[in-house]
Amino acid sequence: MSIARARIVLFAFVALAYVVAFPIVWLQGMAIDYGSFGVLLKAIVLPAAGIVYAVFRRMEPMRVALEAILCGFLLMIPIGLCSYAAVGANFPLADDALTQMDKALGFDWRTFVGLVDARPVLATVLEYAYQSFTPQLFLTPVFLVFGGKHVRAYAMVAAYGLLCFAACLISVWFPAIGAYAAYDMSALGLNNIDTYFGFAFLEQFNGVRGDPNFAFSLTEMMGILTFPSVHVGVAVICAWALWEVRRLRYPFLVLNLFMGISAITHGGHYLVDVIAGIGVAAVAIALVTAVFRLSPGRRASEAEAATAA
Repeated sequence: MSIARARIVLFAFVALAYVVAFPIVWLQGMAIDYGSFGVLLKAIVLPAAGIVYAVFRRMEPMRVALEAILCGFLLMIPIGLCSYAAVGANFPLADDALTQMDKALGFDWRTFVGLVDARPVLATVLEYAYQSFTPQLFLTPVFLVFGGKHVRAYAMVAAYGLLCFAACLISVWFPAIGAYAAYDMSALGLNNIDTYFGFAFLEQFNGVRGDPNFAFSLTEMMGILTFPSVHVGVAVICAWALWEVRRLRYPFLVLNLFMGISAITHGGHYLVDVIAGIGVAAVAIALVTAVFRLSPGRRASEAEAATAA
């Protein structure tokens, strides 16, 4: 697929996300703090201005990178709205079912977290890997452009969007407070693992489910989905996207392996959340590979470079 067509597909996908997300929230009756959207408007000013400059100067690689970043920003609102609508559907909590699934797989969540907590260096490495989520989302398209993978940069952002919307749909039937809260790990205490992300989202989670005065705010938005794990899905997508950039292939593979593990230790996810996140990401990757007509190898890179030139 040419860069121009890939651009149209991605922007059409973003537009469709808005068309679908807002009616869902309006029908559900969830209040929205539209004033909080101002923070997004401020965030997109710079990349939007950069795109105009890149078009004027015919700097196609710069344009592709900034458009991918811009679409990532723009997807924040519909993804946030859909995730809160999913949890706000108020289906029964699925934590008991998720813990039973883990047990059926022979996975002892507390023992695993305890083993990691007993190793300070490993706990620290996993914490940094967990927090690489947002930087990877915005830097991966840039790295892809530098590697001559322009269409793949658009496809990566689309795969992320598909992952999130699929996770929202699944989470309607599997809302969960997460393993840290379910196992009451706050009472036990950990020495080296920072449990902040395992508990921080609960105020928003409980608010959208039980507070009649709750209003969705972009400035207070947090990741409130547990099953499947979006964190793990993003790890898979970033590792897949950068696999075609030879110099970054293995460093990002290792980083995202750690990020996948950290979803359990630092994000409070169940093992089945991780497995489901991998599965949903694989489906998203398969879809964008078909839609964007991605083909690995030297020929694809040369074709994109020729189009950019």
